[in-house]
Amino acid sequence: MIEFGGVFYYIDLDALDNVIAISGSKSTDKYKEIENKFFYDNKNELVGSEKRETTIPKGKEINGPKYEVIIRMIEVLIDFDDEIDDSLGADRAFSKTPIAYKLAFNTLFNCGVLKEKE
Repeated sequence: MIEFGGVFYYIDLDALDNVIAISGSKSTDKYKEIENKFFYDNKNELVGSEKRETTIPKGKEINGPKYEVIIRMIEVLIDFDDEIDDSLGADRAFSKTPIAYKLAFNTLFNCGVLKEKE
């Protein structure tokens, strides 16, 4: 957990999963694979063919660039180790953090990946 201004925050992995998934993509989707084989004799003449169709479940698709950005933001939060005096309030302590930390914290909080522990 991340403690900031006397409040504890955690990373919601289910929300992370939803944020990085490509919208409209379902893990129940399937795609069809068709394979054609042709058989030839010694004279290189076609003697037969075989067609095989296979239905394969589609795997989960993620948005690669969004995944990379979210992971970098999580790294910014985890790697931040400066001591912050939050005795004057969380807002004042937050104002003394680097822009990268503010951006990462606010983005992750607003997209639901970073949640306040109740």
